[in-house]
Amino acid sequence: MTEKIIDLKYGKLHLIKTKKFRSINIKVLLKDRIVKSDITKRNLLTDYLVASTKKYNTRRKLSLKIQDLYSLFIGSFNTRIGNMLVTRFNMSLLNPKYTEESMLVESLDLLHEIIFNPNVKNNKLDTDIFNIVKKDLESEIKTVKENSRMYANVRMLENLGDLPYSYRGFGYLEDLESIDEKNLYLYYKEFLFKSDVDIYVVGDFNEKEMISLVKEKLNFSTIKKDKKDIIIYHDKILKKPKEVIESENFNQSKLSIGCKLMNLNEFEWKYVINLYNMILGGGFNSKFMQIIREKNSLAYYISSSINKADNLLIINSGISKENYLEVIQNIFDIMKKMSKNFVSEKELANAKIEYLSLLEESLDNQDNVLENMVAKDLLNLDELDKRREEILKVTIDDIKCVSKKVFIDTIYLLKGDMNEEK
Repeated sequence: MTEKIIDLKYGKLHLIKTKKFRSINIKVLLKDRIVKSDITKRNLLTDYLVASTKKYNTRRKLSLKIQDLYSLFIGSFNTRIGNMLVTRFNMSLLNPKYTEESMLVESLDLLHEIIFNPNVKNNKLDTDIFNIVKKDLESEIKTVKENSRMYANVRMLENLGDLPYSYRGFGYLEDLESIDEKNLYLYYKEFLFKSDVDIYVVGDFNEKEMISLVKEKLNFSTIKKDKKDIIIYHDKILKKPKEVIESENFNQSKLSIGCKLMNLNEFEWKYVINLYNMILGGGFNSKFMQIIREKNSLAYYISSSINKADNLLIINSGISKENYLEVIQNIFDIMKKMSKNFVSEKELANAKIEYLSLLEESLDNQDNVLENMVAKDLLNLDELDKRREEILKVTIDDIKCVSKKVFIDTIYLLKGDMNEEK
């Protein structure tokens, strides 16, 4: 499964041809340097665009059109990746060979309608639809605090530093209040013009036809821009980790720890840190699970994950507040030992097997195939075949070396004040 890249005047078209799936998936990515005050506007805008269009000016009309197209999936969402705010418009349709020959053209017509022909009257967005999506977004922003695990992670990142990873993905209520139908429409026009554009297509299709249709239906007026650095780098570490403890009316206490990755070389950043994380807390038989969860019964769950674009390793755990200090001490001890003779050849081999297995599993899902391609291009990762080769080269000495480049920065405890139950 290879990626063919076509240069367009406004961006790039990425074609991934495969007969493995019965559907064709299309992603339109619009990327720009993240600005904190834009997050709420972007969320509200993309929700509005997929709720109605000029031609299908109610949710019901748009829903009926989608049903006519064999219930294709179409949606949008925004994510922050490092220094960038990335908007995705996603569409998945049954391959026309299983439906009707005209379905590809009609589906791309609808995608064009959603992106380029919003429901606008008198230079402002439709008030009824706008109010509905604004109320929905307000509810989403408010529900962040109801999910204790998510909220703990949000608060930890906010305390980690004033960088893009500290911005709240759903947005902010104070920003939402100032948005109306007129200024959001003005933002829409700015958003389309200033964003970098990448279009991804995966499935079984006629290449020549697809290129022609994309050029016709997804013709952006923006100009191709210089590539921006998406990765966040760190140059300072704290002598002593910052500790923040807050209380909420939850049953279980949530622990979230942010660790900065510093001075990793290319091989370490692409490969070693993945295996380090799997052995530490990201794998099925990680040190955290074996020692903290299974052996000492100090946590209801505990895991770690890597965010490459932010150069962060994040630890999340559900604990009893009485065990807080003991859990922290165990985490510190395990991470310190990772730089010594604490990892066996068997553990490293198992981590490699698990990593390669997850890599293969990602090829069984069409959306995952696309997301892999997106991540590869955004983060300048290697092709899958090279990843398979390089991951096998990682040694225990590599793990020891990279462990000295992981620094605990911020410890956040969301202390549950209700009676705790397992």
